[in-house]
Amino acid sequence: MIKQEFLRLARLYPVAAAIKSSEDMQMALNSDSLLLFVLKGDAFQLGPFVNQAHQRGKGLVVHVDLVSGIGKDRAGIQYLHQIGVDAVITSRSQLVSAGRAEGLITIQRLLLLDDSALESGVRTIARAAPDFVEVLPGIIFPEVAPTLQQLLPGPFIAGGFIRTAADVARIQAAGGILSSSSTYQLWHRTPKS
Repeated sequence: MIKQEFLRLARLYPVAAAIKSSEDMQMALNSDSLLLFVLKGDAFQLGPFVNQAHQRGKGLVVHVDLVSGIGKDRAGIQYLHQIGVDAVITSRSQLVSAGRAEGLITIQRLLLLDDSALESGVRTIARAAPDFVEVLPGIIFPEVAPTLQQLLPGPFIAGGFIRTAADVARIQAAGGILSSSSTYQLWHRTPKS
């Protein structure tokens, strides 16, 4: 997958399914979300899941720092590339570089706890130059977006504590291209009963 395809999928459906369990995997495959973010699990589950996601026209993104059984190094990134993963999420700059070298889309997380985290995080991300920046907690993205947009080129993804369609709309209005959420209702255009 190339960056333009990722952006196209984000425009078609602005919520990525944040997957934290095997049950989430099946629900995400049957959802309207076109980008699936695997935030927990293990390496053994990934191969079949990548194939199922691709058969449904969905992009698969793996948080390399959080999924067990994957080396947090160049070899781990190479493994993800070999099994067909489209993108990686990490907070580690060296893994952004490794992902780029493997031709993967790279998403670097920016955890905003306070102003000093913003300053140091922006410096780190500016040096690493990922394809996308994921801002956590995502619910605060509308408040910090003006500052971030002055300091980093983006594009920006918001992740964490996004629970309603109104949250997603506020993030989009502030310039976020995608919201990552584990709230099942947001994975569907119309609420499922």
